This record gives sequence, structure tokens and C-alpha cells, in this order.
Amino acid sequence: MFKKLAAVFGAGAVVAGTLTLGAAPAQAVQAGDLTSTIALSNCSASLVRYPTSVDTDRAMMLTNGHCLPTMPTAGQVIQNASASRSGTLLNSSGASLGTVQADKVLYATMTGTDVALYQLTDTFSAISSKYGATALTISDTHPVDGSAMYIPSSYWKQVWNCSVNGFVATLREDQWTWHDSLRYSSGCNTTHGTSGSPIVDAASRKVVGINNTGNDDGAMCTLNNPCEVAADGTTTATKGQSYGEETYWFTTCLGTGRVIDLNVSGCLLTKPAGAAPSVANPGNQSTAVNGAVNLQVQATGGTAPLGYSATGLPTGLSINASTGLISGTATTAGSSTVTVTVKDAANRTASTTFSWTVTTTQGSCTPTQLLGNPGFETGTASPWTASSGVVDNSSSEAAHSGSWKAWMDGYGSAHTDTLAQTVTVPAGCKATFSYWLHVDTAESGSTAYDKLTVTVNGTTVATHSNVNAATGYTQKSIDLSAYAGQSVTVKFTAVEDSSLQTSFVIDDTAVQTA
Repeated sequence: MFKKLAAVFGAGAVVAGTLTLGAAPAQAVQAGDLTSTIALSNCSASLVRYPTSVDTDRAMMLTNGHCLPTMPTAGQVIQNASASRSGTLLNSSGASLGTVQADKVLYATMTGTDVALYQLTDTFSAISSKYGATALTISDTHPVDGSAMYIPSSYWKQVWNCSVNGFVATLREDQWTWHDSLRYSSGCNTTHGTSGSPIVDAASRKVVGINNTGNDDGAMCTLNNPCEVAADGTTTATKGQSYGEETYWFTTCLGTGRVIDLNVSGCLLTKPAGAAPSVANPGNQSTAVNGAVNLQVQATGGTAPLGYSATGLPTGLSINASTGLISGTATTAGSSTVTVTVKDAANRTASTTFSWTVTTTQGSCTPTQLLGNPGFETGTASPWTASSGVVDNSSSEAAHSGSWKAWMDGYGSAHTDTLAQTVTVPAGCKATFSYWLHVDTAESGSTAYDKLTVTVNGTTVATHSNVNAATGYTQKSIDLSAYAGQSVTVKFTAVEDSSLQTSFVIDDTAVQTA
């Protein structure tokens, strides 16, 4: 890490190297533009805003997680914590404009990425009035390989110029692991004190990353000697190679009022270990008297193991306390309000409520399988609507049966695949949507980086991720009886992040009436 440790080694020392405070670091060129950078006592930082920020919002200061007074441990996430930290705001030539003060850490971690985002006491408008300074904008898109960039260090009052030289799926340093890190080309051999410097795209002048580390002496995966970890676990280290972390992740996690919300769909920022559980609403249910029920309640997050309970279930139905599967035979007609509650090992709970109607008669219904090309064995998608290349018969991922299947994602780069079909559930029929799913991934850990979302008429009914990876196929089923007499669109949407592949393989689908 490039945190300046002058407090430990003396005011004129740099941890790795022989530079003194009065000398310019090797490979640095005289600063051309230090606009909106902020000098901290031990690191560099910058004045930043989101693309959607407004002038009346509190301004923000971006630096590394390891530039906090106490470095976060592996797995630690800090959010909305009181803080007191000041820095010196610089102009384009590195002259001081004045002091800015932070009173809150909005988000910080050294797990998955290495960032610390502070909230300042002044608004963007106030800082503009006081100092004539305009915040740098955090880009909301993934950096581009080969693009020109510069790294302005407020600590050294120097600018490094180079380009993006690819992305590292997994970068490890001592106890910390980061994902999708930026690798620099020659010219950006940044040094200690440059930690927290923004990485600015030369064309757009937007912040695409944050400088955080480099390999001091060629050692492997030790402090100040990061290593690149390949998919097979092999590691490589290059003396003098420097790296940064992407910052567009912040823009994927903005909720109402531009507040960081780690529960926003598609949020890439690392979540706290053991975040509170959440439970998906399965939608209102309808079952005929003496009809069999198998409804899987989906819960995520929390500290394992999770426990399930339910109130208001129709007579004859029960919920499995360990798995959340509601099953049984509905024996009595009527309507009820069902509340399902999930509790984790830390006694945190989440609940969802829906209605359940048991009808007195099922009506006339001829059992039928409604989906066309359910096993994809025609070798084409029709009548499915599918992304190009999804319907596949390659041997890399086996089908559940036959030769063809729907293979979604698996590219190891940012990618989205969709697969959908519309059918009409006859009036008076029960219907069950089922599919066989195999999940294969190169990801590790308990964070859902890549996700498969299943929707019915736009309502999410199931979510799977790289965390669900397992050998072989598992059958999933969803009750569609509430849609009797309606057109129903069942849709799979697979979203893969920018590194480490996850394959969602689907086969032998069905919408079966009874």
C-alpha cells in the first residue's frame, strides 16, 4: 500500500525508497493539474461528486480505506460513522485554497476494494463560493483498457501520466483481497504518499479509480507487495508494478437522495459480513381445495443459519423451519393473510406478507405443458426470446438432458443475458413453472457478484448467484396458479460483473397446468 508512514519513520522518510520530502519521486513529472485534490497528513485525496449530485448536497472527499486512522481489517465495512478529519484543498498548481473538514465516513473498506468516502461539513455550493473549486465527477462506467489517464498526488504535488494496462480479477496483499483492480502501464510507478490519489481519465476528466498500492521489492502477496491471483490460484508479482481500484462501484449503490444503499439491486460495493437478512415476497397465492403446494420462500443475507416461521397459512400447509419451503395440501377453502419471517443467528429478522386464497373448485382443466421448446432441443431459441448465443450445445457445460440447454453469462466480463417466453395460463387451472439450474463460477466467498433473476410479469420470484454454485443441476419451481386466465411472461436475466465468470445453465423448463 502507498500509505505514507512518516509518523513512524520520521518526517523526512518514505517507507520504500530513499526520497526525502524535498525531492520529487522517481518517474513523476511536474504537476500539470492538481485541481480539486486534497492533501492529507499521510495520504492523498480528492474533492468528488456523483454524476447525479446537486450543489446543495454535502461535498465529499475520496481516499483509500487504508488511509483511515486505523486500517480496516479483512471483511470490515464502515458506513455512516462519525469522523473528524481535515485536509488542504489545492488548486491546479498545488497551492493551498484552504482547509476542508469531514465529519462522517460515508463508506470505507479494504475488502473487495480499497476506498474511503468522507462527507464534508460544507456543501458543494459553499466550497465553490469559498474557494472557487469544482469537485471532480466520479465516472459511472467501467474504465476502458488502454485509455490514457493521470494520477495527481496532493501529497507530493506531482502528476503521473500513463494508461490503463488491463484489469486484475483478483489482487491480494497480506490479509486483503481486491477485485477488478486497474493495472498501470509504465509511467505510473507511483510511490508511498500517493495512496488515495484519484485516477482521472485523460479524455473525460472524470475519476475512474483510486490509486492504492504497488509492489515494492518483488515479494509475493505480502504487505506493500501485492500479487495477481489467477483463476487457478497461481500468483505472480512484479516489482515496481502499481495498481488502483475502480470507483464507478459507488454509482451502482445510490438509493433515494443519492445515499449509499448496499441493498440496491446491482450494487457492487462490498457489504458487511453478516448483513441483516432479507426475504423476497413470492406474490399472492391461489390454490384449489385439496391442491398440493410447494412454494420456496427466498431469503438472502444474515448470519447463518437462517430460520423460517409463518403465520396465517391455509389449513394443511406448513413451512420448513430450516429451508423456508411451504408445502402440504390445502384442505379448507377461504382466504388468509400470510406473514413469513426469517431470523438469522444474530436474532435479526425480516418479514414479508402476501395473501393466500384456497378456492372451492378447481374448474375444468386439462393438464398441459405450456412452454414451447422447453428443453431447447430444436437448436434454436424460438419461441423463446433470447440473447445471442444463449441456446447452446457445446460440451463445456453439459445439458440436464439431451444436447441443448440455455447457457447464460460465463464470460468473465461485464455481460447481461436474457431469456423469456410468454404463455397463457387457462382459467380454472393451477400452474407450476419449473426449471433445472446449474451454477458454475470462478468467484469465491459469500458475496453475490453475479446474479440470475427470475421474474414473472416483471415481478421477481427467485434470485440465484455465484454463491449458489454447485455440482450438477437442481430443479426449481414457482407456483403460477394466481395467474390463471392471464398471459404470463417468464423471464431469466443473468448479470455478470467485470471479472471471474459465473455460468447460469438452464434446461428442461416447464409451465405445467393441472
